[in-house]
Amino acid sequence: MSNKKSQRPLLYVDQSFSSAPSKSNMQEVYTNKREQEQVDDIRRKISLAKRESIDPIPIEVNNSEDWQSTSSTQHQERNKTAFTRVKPFKDMDLTERLDYLINFPKVLPPVPCVFYTAEQNYQGYLKEYNGSQVTIQFHDQSSKTFPLNDLKNVIMIGIKK
Repeated sequence: MSNKKSQRPLLYVDQSFSSAPSKSNMQEVYTNKREQEQVDDIRRKISLAKRESIDPIPIEVNNSEDWQSTSSTQHQERNKTAFTRVKPFKDMDLTERLDYLINFPKVLPPVPCVFYTAEQNYQGYLKEYNGSQVTIQFHDQSSKTFPLNDLKNVIMIGIKK
């Protein structure tokens, strides 16, 4: 038994202990969506705080009451967002609906609508509206103009699946 203890190991593995790992492509930066959103929120708050800290400079000041009213209106305008909330299409009256459709963004496709008159219902797109005349373009590219008084209602047609 003593002979076996004195023998050297049969297999010797040499491991080099290098201090620096190999220079391969390893990930160096990690970002978390939640952390990124928090950073973005903080940046937005800082930019809003900077905007609010800048006071408007009145150009003409005749008396102190005018200056106070102009500064309060300018402050209110600054607090408004770029997008104003539009009331639902269902709640609009006829002229508001026509104004909404004629001022619809040009980057979006035109909205198909049903135009109700006393005699007939027309399905198409609002092409022109100038206060007294309404022009509708139909799906076959033909169009029809009639007075605003003949128009009873306008309803948007939704996208059907």
